[in-house]
Amino acid sequence: MRVSLRNQYSDFLYNLQNTQSRLMDLNQQASSQKRINKPSDDAIGTAKVLNYRESLSAISQYQSNIDTATGWLNLADESMLQVSTILTSLKGLAEQGSTGTMTASDREATAYQVRQLFSQLVGLSNTQFEGSSIFAGHKTDGNAFEEGLMVFDEDGNNLGQATGMSSRSVLVQFVGTEGTTATVGTDDISYRYTADGGTTWKTGTLSASGPFKLDLGGVGVTLSEGYEVELTPETSESRSSGSWLTVAPTAVYLGDHETQAAVTFGAANPTFSALPLGGFSEDVQVAMPGGVTFGSGTDFDVGITVGGETWTVTVDNSTTTPLIQTPYGGVRLSGAAPGAAQTFTVLAGATGVQSFGSDVNAAGRGVFAGDVTVRIDTGANIGSGSAIEYSWSTDGGVSWSSGHTAPNTASPAELLVPGGTLVLSERGASSSLAQGAQFTIHPQTASHELEISAGEYVQINNVGSEIFGGYHYGGSKPVFSDSEESKNIFVTVGKLVAALENNDQQGCADALEDLQTSQEYFSTQLASVGARENRLEVAGTVLSGLKLNETERMSEIEDVDLATLLTDLANQQLAYETVLKSSSMIMKMSLVNYL
Repeated sequence: MRVSLRNQYSDFLYNLQNTQSRLMDLNQQASSQKRINKPSDDAIGTAKVLNYRESLSAISQYQSNIDTATGWLNLADESMLQVSTILTSLKGLAEQGSTGTMTASDREATAYQVRQLFSQLVGLSNTQFEGSSIFAGHKTDGNAFEEGLMVFDEDGNNLGQATGMSSRSVLVQFVGTEGTTATVGTDDISYRYTADGGTTWKTGTLSASGPFKLDLGGVGVTLSEGYEVELTPETSESRSSGSWLTVAPTAVYLGDHETQAAVTFGAANPTFSALPLGGFSEDVQVAMPGGVTFGSGTDFDVGITVGGETWTVTVDNSTTTPLIQTPYGGVRLSGAAPGAAQTFTVLAGATGVQSFGSDVNAAGRGVFAGDVTVRIDTGANIGSGSAIEYSWSTDGGVSWSSGHTAPNTASPAELLVPGGTLVLSERGASSSLAQGAQFTIHPQTASHELEISAGEYVQINNVGSEIFGGYHYGGSKPVFSDSEESKNIFVTVGKLVAALENNDQQGCADALEDLQTSQEYFSTQLASVGARENRLEVAGTVLSGLKLNETERMSEIEDVDLATLLTDLANQQLAYETVLKSSSMIMKMSLVNYL
């Protein structure tokens, strides 16, 4: 076969380039230590490597989350250990105060120490991790607690919060003829008070015509109309007879919580909205007067009904968003006040619902993992007998689950949705469900959770009121008042301060007993934090092993075998040099050499 010089040259060039290309590939592998440097090196291997890298990236994020969670929980653990130490010290001081050998001056000196420890407790409850409050639920941008004042009677029954500030507890005596009683709102009631343990007294009068607020020299105590007090003469200093009030320090919880509450109205088309702020454990019905202008400066009275008991509360109307104080927390009003009297009810245990395009009452019942939006597909009146057709969405309306129906033979109507039911009822005369109307069930949440492995989450923050107690913002009852009030650290320590400042030996003994309960309960909360720390430690160990395993598997596919590479590289270098030499020799051959 005849071989032309042109064919010779092309073959030489191809062989040279092919050998050189293989040599450069081996050189790149030697440089990167990787067998796969581009998808064409091993398409199937590349896909496996990308999957391993994605898995390792997720593991790295989980480990980062664990580091963050560990920081939060370690700080919470450290802070709570300090609280436990303070509680132990307070128990010792309370025991000293309850002994009969201590004088009034001794208890006064002890009171200064207890006040400092109280301030330390408030400071620890406001501990922050990298600028975020760890005991305030989701409200991490501010303090969980602020110092406040509470009021309790001679039997230790709490009467709510006082306004103003005082560096000393205040003791109030209602004075008059021994054994007689007086009623707030019916009688003019004389009283006297002391802010220095009884050394000096000041007097005042609570008018029968109102306002029903005791002026205690910068501290205000509002009493409910109809509240009865037993009078004693000024010469009587025994708190075993007559009615006495004590204003003592406490703390008010400003964070959020997990307690669910929804508001339903008794009249159609309310012109105002009501937002529950506290931890409601019972339904609260509020009777609003008509003809009120929010922010007018003129206070107004509302009726509060809880468990069949009704009383009147005076609302400060100095802002356009007045706050109604209820036993379980405040209710913030906004909008235009009602033209006529009407009622609304805060439903404890129900989840709040935002309504769009409908005037009926709506509340969620169940345990909802997140927002659930419900759309009415066929208009109907509640209780009309026509089935309600609806759709629901758990992703904000991006996708819908349609074709659902609910019976509608009576009010309320209940629509099944993920996590529970949407309960719809008439609002006054309004019962119309228009087609296209939407309701969003919006659960209250205070937990801040981080994912520490696929589908596994851990709560890194805490709800301060469930640990330290105190009062909910706008609440007239302390936290735990419906279960065991002695678990409430801030209420118990506040009462101890007042007992020491007012030379009350029995009060110190009562506080000592309550401190024992408080510390036992607090220990369970501390154990909860410790359990979560242990869980993080186990999860971190598992992730470390998993990361090592994934890395080894990826290395087997992606990394080069250095011994094999060096052999291949030497062989390929020899092949390249051989091609160069043989090509040079052939190209030099000519017929002239044989003439």
